[in-house]
Amino acid sequence: MLVAVAALGAACRPGLTTPNLTTPPVGHISGATVAARAGLAPGPGILWESDAERNANLDAIKNSGATWVPIDVDWNSIQGDGPTSFRWDRGLDRAVLAARARGLNIMGMAAYAPPWARGSNCPPGEGHCLPANADDYGRFVTAAAQRYGTNSSNALLRGTITSWQLWNEPNHQEFAMPKPNPDLYAEMVKSSYAGIKFADPAATVITGGTAPAPNAADGTDYTPETWLRGLYARGAGGSFDAVGHHPYAFPTNPLEIHPWNAFTQTLTLHAVMVANGDGNKKIWGTEMGGATGTDSGVLTEAQQAQWVHDYYIGWIQAFGGFTGPLIWMELKDSGTNVGFKWDNLGLLHHDRRPKPAYGAFQQVMANGLG
Repeated sequence: MLVAVAALGAACRPGLTTPNLTTPPVGHISGATVAARAGLAPGPGILWESDAERNANLDAIKNSGATWVPIDVDWNSIQGDGPTSFRWDRGLDRAVLAARARGLNIMGMAAYAPPWARGSNCPPGEGHCLPANADDYGRFVTAAAQRYGTNSSNALLRGTITSWQLWNEPNHQEFAMPKPNPDLYAEMVKSSYAGIKFADPAATVITGGTAPAPNAADGTDYTPETWLRGLYARGAGGSFDAVGHHPYAFPTNPLEIHPWNAFTQTLTLHAVMVANGDGNKKIWGTEMGGATGTDSGVLTEAQQAQWVHDYYIGWIQAFGGFTGPLIWMELKDSGTNVGFKWDNLGLLHHDRRPKPAYGAFQQVMANGLG
């Protein structure tokens, strides 16, 4: 899912003005203001769960006070039968309708290539491969926007997804196999943007949320800054409405300013956007959070609860002028191994017992900050 933030090597740009992230907010930030920009991820399993499990998860997200939910638009399952087959019924339709029935705003995250669309260098058995042809991806995302966008011919699905994230962590090898390809990805963005805007001109198109990764000499990882600069250098600047980023900070507090802290790097990304004439576009935090458990580099449950407050106070107070939604990953622990951090990102335990962070999330959404 991520790489350790301690391994990051990106530096803030010289002369970058850094807000003071440690001071209390000026005045009171209402709960409604926070909730309008807060999301909670159910995890990719929402596509494959029973109706009862899906409904329980979405009820918990609704009851948290969050107003945004990310849902995977899984290219591999939807077009797994071939380029002319579209099996939206394999999970996506049900998840979308259930989320919208609860009034949640959906950000669709479209990825990963089905076998027929993968490059020949895709490792055998790997499910997170890039496509061989950028336009195959563009055609898929266009079809998704036609089905779920504001101009859909299906009245039940019309206007259910109007925000689209183009891939997940395209700068990080784990989710861009065999390794990130900035040339290919820039073309994927261009093709997708043209198609989505044709299908739904009002849609918001977001670049794939960047992982907190280092610059790797072998090209298996790029820092968020390097990756975004590469998109602009390849002419993709006019083909997105917002920039996606994953500002994970744990085990460091998000309000601690460090060049290797992915939360701090939000400032660096905005500086790159300003330098390219995109200062009015927003940065969406499409994943963030903090794991508990017994693994190294995790938080206590009390710290996780505090981090909920600190993430949102930094995002909305210090970054408020240039940030969009901020989405906590994820609702409940994805596994039961307390010694493996990636099983323990949830605000709820795997058995749905709430951690203190779930109550803290509810309080921030209801009562605001300051």
